[in-house]
Amino acid sequence: MKNKFVIFLLILWGCSPAEKKETSTSAPVESSTLDAKMFKEKLSSEANAVLLDVRTPGEVAEGIIPGAVIIDFNAPDFTDKISALNKEKTYFVYCKVGGRSSKTAAQMKEIGFKNVYNLDGGYDAWVESGFETVKP
Repeated sequence: MKNKFVIFLLILWGCSPAEKKETSTSAPVESSTLDAKMFKEKLSSEANAVLLDVRTPGEVAEGIIPGAVIIDFNAPDFTDKISALNKEKTYFVYCKVGGRSSKTAAQMKEIGFKNVYNLDGGYDAWVESGFETVKP
């Protein structure tokens, strides 16, 4: 009887999900928060990068990082606009101080974007670092 029990346990252990290894053929997903200096450096080094400003129209009126595409985080069609973007490109996302852009980066990762970077401290940190801005 003990032998049957041991064999039964060995069979169960051999079928354990922890023992199964799954391989993925998809590219790794990268999502991270970068300080203003690293954000600027990485943005400059990416050939097909998209700079995404998710601030409100009032905030945008104060100035933007040159080249930014503007999609208002508070707009009713925000999720639709984000979902329509090319998921294979690299995105650099910012808002005023980093909260909305952090949420946007997480949302983008969840729906299949490959590479998304968030500006820590947002537009305010960019300005404090002395980097270029323009009026829209």
